[in-house]
Amino acid sequence: MPDPLRLLVITESPGDARLVEQALRESGLPAETVSHRQVADGLSALRREPFDLILLDPDRDPESVTRVRGEAPGTPVILFVSRDDLDTMVRLLWHGADDYLVREGLTPELLICTIRHTLALKRAEVAFERIEHLWREIGGSLHEGVLVTDRESTIVFASTRMGEILGYTADEMQGVSFLTFVDPDDAPQANVLLEQGRGGHGEAELRLRRSDGGIVDARLAVSPVTGGSAGYRGLAIGVADVTRQKRAEEKVRRRNTQLYVINQVVRTATSSADLDELLGGVLEKTLTLLGFEGGGVYLINPGRSSAELITATGLPEDFSFRRRIIDLNAPPYDRVLGQGAAHFVEDYPRACPQDAGSGIQAFASIPIMAGERVIGAINLVSRTVHVFSPDEREVLVSIGREVGSAVERMWLHKQANFYLDLMTHDINNANAVAIGYATLLLEALTGPEKNLARKLAAAVRQSAEIIGNVSTIRRIVEEVPALGPVDLDPVVKGVIPFFPDADIHYTPQARWVAADDLLAEVFINLIGNAVKFSGPGVSIGITTREEDGAVRVSVEDSGPGIPDAEKPRVFEKFRKSGRMSGKGLGLHIVRTLIERYGGRIWVEDRVPGHPESGAAFRFTLKACPPVTGRNG
Repeated sequence: MPDPLRLLVITESPGDARLVEQALRESGLPAETVSHRQVADGLSALRREPFDLILLDPDRDPESVTRVRGEAPGTPVILFVSRDDLDTMVRLLWHGADDYLVREGLTPELLICTIRHTLALKRAEVAFERIEHLWREIGGSLHEGVLVTDRESTIVFASTRMGEILGYTADEMQGVSFLTFVDPDDAPQANVLLEQGRGGHGEAELRLRRSDGGIVDARLAVSPVTGGSAGYRGLAIGVADVTRQKRAEEKVRRRNTQLYVINQVVRTATSSADLDELLGGVLEKTLTLLGFEGGGVYLINPGRSSAELITATGLPEDFSFRRRIIDLNAPPYDRVLGQGAAHFVEDYPRACPQDAGSGIQAFASIPIMAGERVIGAINLVSRTVHVFSPDEREVLVSIGREVGSAVERMWLHKQANFYLDLMTHDINNANAVAIGYATLLLEALTGPEKNLARKLAAAVRQSAEIIGNVSTIRRIVEEVPALGPVDLDPVVKGVIPFFPDADIHYTPQARWVAADDLLAEVFINLIGNAVKFSGPGVSIGITTREEDGAVRVSVEDSGPGIPDAEKPRVFEKFRKSGRMSGKGLGLHIVRTLIERYGGRIWVEDRVPGHPESGAAFRFTLKACPPVTGRNG
């Protein structure tokens, strides 16, 4: 059974209290009443104990209502008045009363109805206050700001976070049009967003203005606020500050753009075959990617007394910075080429009146750096007004460094190739003479001395093999493969005489494969490898057969074989194995060439399961139809 309703009745008329008690009994509503004739006594009772409802005869005194409401702010107050006091009662309702009863028309039904209505309203009010308090707490704790507008887009609510985003207090924003806080350039987009929100839901990114004039990049989501039969009443707007995110994205975008430009220039530089192609390609790529109309590239001469124009495009004939030879001490080259400092001119006609008729509006000269050494400069011109942003300046300086590195690598490569060609030529000549003398000694000597001469000849041949391998590797790296039909038979026959001490068995067969003139190196290295590890007199068999559009070749020897543990590593570069020493290049070159031709190579036991009985190198090459009508 529910607890009885506790009522406090404050009235100077004892009849009022009896009237209320009688009406409560007749209604059957469980209730307890406490009566006091003076307001002061009623206030004392409110301090001692709680009540669910207060019935008050204000006796036309507004202060009595205010005092009771102040003592029990959460307790509903019903005024108990006479019919003659209705005008006064209306005024008293504004002082905090919740409802009223006219004593002349009081019935049990009316009393109960008024009590229940008043209590329901009070519970709803308390619940609303709690919800509003909770909503404000949530709104204040959200990372996103919240706005609520009326039908005319005037702000009626702003969360604490919203005020922080825009630099206002929440109260300062209320009563102001939402569009007031939108950047004027984004106002049309904001109007479209509001219209979308009235129809259902909308999202957009807008720039909002702060109280200090700063700009906030914001992501907004709008939804309609409706209220029962009243329909559309306004908009709820969620606002997320994405300024940091946008700045980070913009920074990443700029950096990616920089890297893209630099990578494109580097790719052009590294794919160039000679210096002129490198510098011309880099200049063209830079002009295209960065939107300049012309430019030129200078390189400092070896004596570092002047610089020469290597390539140019899009420059007027009489342009000051198109001279073929420039003085390193003349500005701006005294700084660009002398100190490695980039030079930018954004108002070129004013800075260089001698070129006023050239149509050039902006100019840049970027040092080409090889490490810390300046080796040249890239000049760029724009025929339209151009401002060099910090990002663009950084990109141009980076391009100068990358071009310098590419030029230096090309110079070093050419220099290294020159010395390597010179060394290879001289060593081959020396080896040829040494092998000739060793052959004469082998024919003239006997006994232990003849064995020493044989070892001498073998050492010289190993030296010649190393030089040959280095030359082959250079060709593999530097030359683009040009594969064509090659007859295997003359290739194998041409290699066999190189190894007079080996017992080589080969049955000629017409096999045509896709290869080039380096195919002989495959057989030279495979046969040489067998002779090296097996010694003079080793038996070597070379066979070929066609299978599935390919030619399978086997080179088998009767030597000591290759242990199973070493088979997976036998083609690795610089590998050394067994009792013989070597540079480990021969078999690596073999695999590189076979893969260059589109085939594959592997090693097996000559006698399956018996590594000690010799090794079998097998590889495949793509078969080609034979070529007829050849001369020579």
